[in-house]
Amino acid sequence: MIEGMTAGVTVTSEDLFVPDPAGGPCDPLDDLLITLLIDRTRRARDHHAARCEAGLPARKLAWEYAMMKRYTARLGAHGADIARAVLALAHSESELPPAE
Repeated sequence: MIEGMTAGVTVTSEDLFVPDPAGGPCDPLDDLLITLLIDRTRRARDHHAARCEAGLPARKLAWEYAMMKRYTARLGAHGADIARAVLALAHSESELPPAE
C-alpha cells in the first residue's frame, strides 16, 4: 500500500498504472503527436523511395543532420533523442497503422 497525496487515501501500486477513464490533460496532444509522427514517417519513407527510384541515395544525411540540430536547438539534449527516435521510425520497416 502507498499513502496517497490526500490524507487518509490509500492506493495500491496497481492503481498507479490504471488509466484514468476520463483521460488526462495531455491525451489529446499525445494523440495529435502520434498522428503527426505517422504522417511524417509515411512522407519520409515515400521521399526515400522516390530518391531510390531516381538513382539517388535513399537518405540525404545533410537533411537529417539539420533536423537533429533543429530538435536539439529547441529541446536540448532530449530533443536529440527525440530526433533520433523519429529518424529510426522513418528508417524502420515496421508497419504503420492506417491513416485516420
